[in-house]
Amino acid sequence: MTPLLEITDDDPDGDVVLGNAVHVTRRPDGGLLVSDQGLHSLRWFSSDGRFQRAVGRKGSGPGEFEFIRQGLRCGDSLFVEDIVTRRVTVHSLDGAITRTMSTREFAGSAEAFRSACNAEGVFVHHAWGRFDPTGRGRQRTPLSVWITWAERGLRVALEDVDGPEHVGFGTGAARALLGRTPQLAIGRRHVYVGAADSGVVQVYALDGTPAGTRRLPESDRRVTAADLERAKRIDSLGQDATTQKATRRVWELDTPPSMLPAYDAIIVDMDEHLWVRRYPTAGKDSTPWIVFNPDGVHVATVVMPADLTVHEVGPDYISGIVRNPDSGRHSVRIPAQTDH
Repeated sequence: MTPLLEITDDDPDGDVVLGNAVHVTRRPDGGLLVSDQGLHSLRWFSSDGRFQRAVGRKGSGPGEFEFIRQGLRCGDSLFVEDIVTRRVTVHSLDGAITRTMSTREFAGSAEAFRSACNAEGVFVHHAWGRFDPTGRGRQRTPLSVWITWAERGLRVALEDVDGPEHVGFGTGAARALLGRTPQLAIGRRHVYVGAADSGVVQVYALDGTPAGTRRLPESDRRVTAADLERAKRIDSLGQDATTQKATRRVWELDTPPSMLPAYDAIIVDMDEHLWVRRYPTAGKDSTPWIVFNPDGVHVATVVMPADLTVHEVGPDYISGIVRNPDSGRHSVRIPAQTDH
């Protein structure tokens, strides 16, 4: 798949233009707005990929960032969460700060680990993962899920979802290899919540009423030795020798799963289609996304690079971040026009 636009770590002159991009969105003029954890800033790029300007720097003051954990494009606003200052800053697409709030205020008087939003400013959140730090082996516990309306101050609880899988090692816990992780997405009509342990995604109306399910077609999810080796390579990417040794000790306490997670990402596009990414398998450079229309009918299967994390699906484009699982280098990319 030939990219329509790609921004790499360094520009042609060798200057660093990306540090560690964690979110990308396309602006109305065709340019990109990147939330960059490594460079502690929001970064603007033109429609042909040229760096234009940055907003923000390292710090805890107004407009500064210590550690950007996530960015969320919600209509004409960008919500940027700083996990160190426990603050969410709302920016317009031209960079102006329109509001600042605590992470608890942002999530409706609670602490959210993962959030998603629609263009009208309705959010869905799930809580932080829980685990027994004194336990050993693989564990998974339910997490609360809820909907909030930022402007109306309302909060609606949904059914709990099984949280991310961890491996306890007696004094703490680490994420499990090939672990199932809950996924969230929201559109103008529906909220989608998935545990990834089967090919089912739960659907709710925006008032919290259950509204059925979306079910992926059957596929072979048996774990191979190559799948496990790929997961270990990604899990230890960039670690020094001491950290790798500790990581291997955690692996020894784990019992590898026999089945891959059913999926590892869901997103709602601008036409209200739900996209569900099958969990990537070893030895394949691409992975399919299963696309459902707003009424729940499977209408397309779109194959995309396996190392592409999609942040946005527009009417004629996809934007996301590609990270090489071997080197750790990454790029912001619009891979190709969509046709669905």
